[in-house]
Amino acid sequence: MKRHACLWLAAAALAALPAPLRGQEASVRAEVDATKLGVSDQVQLTITVEGRGELAQDITLPPLKNLRLLGGPSVSQQVSFDNGSISQSRAYTYVLQPLAPGKAEIGAAQVKLAGGVKTTAPIELEVVPGSVRPRQARPQSPFGDEDPFESFFGRRRPRTEPKVQAVAVASRTRLHVGEPVLVTYFVYTQASLADVRPEAPAYPGFWSEDLEQPKGNIHGERASLEGESYTRFAVVRKLLFPTKSGPLTIPSLSFRLALARLSVFDGGPGGVERATQPLALTVEPLPSEPGFSGAVGEFEVKASLDRPAIPLGEAATLRFTVQGSGNLKWVDHAPELNIPGAKLYPPQTKSDLKVGPEGIKGSKTWEFVVVPETSGALSIPPLAFSYFAPSAGVVKKTQTAALTLEVQGAGAAASGGVASPLAIPVAPRGTGLALRSDLDLPGRRLPALGAASVLVAWTLLLLLHGAIGAAALAAERRRAASGRPAARGDVRGALGELERARRGGLTKEQAAALIEHTLHAVFGPAAENGGPPAGEREKAIHDVLQRVQFIRYAPQLGDYSETIREVAAQAADVVRRWA
Repeated sequence: MKRHACLWLAAAALAALPAPLRGQEASVRAEVDATKLGVSDQVQLTITVEGRGELAQDITLPPLKNLRLLGGPSVSQQVSFDNGSISQSRAYTYVLQPLAPGKAEIGAAQVKLAGGVKTTAPIELEVVPGSVRPRQARPQSPFGDEDPFESFFGRRRPRTEPKVQAVAVASRTRLHVGEPVLVTYFVYTQASLADVRPEAPAYPGFWSEDLEQPKGNIHGERASLEGESYTRFAVVRKLLFPTKSGPLTIPSLSFRLALARLSVFDGGPGGVERATQPLALTVEPLPSEPGFSGAVGEFEVKASLDRPAIPLGEAATLRFTVQGSGNLKWVDHAPELNIPGAKLYPPQTKSDLKVGPEGIKGSKTWEFVVVPETSGALSIPPLAFSYFAPSAGVVKKTQTAALTLEVQGAGAAASGGVASPLAIPVAPRGTGLALRSDLDLPGRRLPALGAASVLVAWTLLLLLHGAIGAAALAAERRRAASGRPAARGDVRGALGELERARRGGLTKEQAAALIEHTLHAVFGPAAENGGPPAGEREKAIHDVLQRVQFIRYAPQLGDYSETIREVAAQAADVVRRWA
């Protein structure tokens, strides 16, 4: 070690010599210890300044692509003698880590010297998944395994372990059930962090929401803890909603932390484990009041119709919307609604909610399908909604304004040119009717008939067709009443029609009408919708027809293709079993 001390004394003496005696012109180079590495590996970048020249300003890290800085720079200096000439070099070492598999690049480094600017060439790296290199062994310094300052100054330099702590902070410690509390997990460190891995958290007694972390590199901030200076990083944020009252505890959360190397004399990145202290909360219960929705926050409500007037036989959509800030995700049922003179179908729910540090904001909408049963003015009563306002500590009650839906009579609907969604053209089976009036009959032409003859012929045809239809309907009713199965041809035809509805290509109104018509054709009076079902077969048919009515009157904006396929398949099962 005496030789090392002499070298350092020679280096100090060289600083007083004239510039021509200090070696050759300065040069700058950049190099890495590997050009191919895994995304979980680290790479060392070393920028070396050799020869004569003083730095005009500190060296800065070159631009990085698909890489991030873990630590550095650490600086080392060498002095060497070669055939009477003296040279010196300074090395600036950075520790980098890839961000993702693919190409990475270290840009050109510009070093400003007193005599001008020196630029290094860019360095391209290849990053692959996983790891391709073993963990680096302890780097060797130019002075061996020992710190040269230990022998130069005749004593060992004190080496202190960097301090790292994990701390959880709650935005409040006293709140109500359903009220949000923001929990932020900080890492306080006196060293550079290479990686932070929290364990999977568990929060018994809470409903939790994850908050989006800032994208890109997370920059820490200076902070004090227990009278010492640290760099603080916010690494995890959780929004918690207590689900029960009483004393609750936010459990401890453990972190696995990887630390970057402090200097060339350090042994490299190391791993430590830290855990936060549990947090104690006091949760107040919610008031118990009739009709309370369970919502906690501040809200407004409104109701609207998709159109103010409809023809009789069509449906309107009533929308009830709750908007504000609070635990709207907990509200899972719509307010009670009864409209005399109209049939209602169970509502569909739509949400537009966003989670932020202050809580959940947005709206939740219930859409009711309203099918009027009579014409005239249909009165829709106000819809009530109650919620707990933490700022006031009371349950607030609010309601929407009453609405009126004008229902036009059947004549008005027809005159307006609005086609009923219940109608679908279905050709009678086996008729073989030509759909083009310009088709000629084969063979010889029939003699032309006068107007009176044509009228008499059409009258006879209509009477004959009505008599045949009445006889067929009576026979079908007798067959259904006696419980005898339908004809094989009818069953095969019905299954074919239901398969056509299942394949798609029809509007929801056409599909609903086709399924309903098919069941009526097969089962006759058993497929009527009036009254409660009498037996197992009637119940099965009734269930299918109830779903058919929902499809027919559902809001136009929805996608019901999957529901139509399910109902058509259910109807086919009923036909196979009971026909």
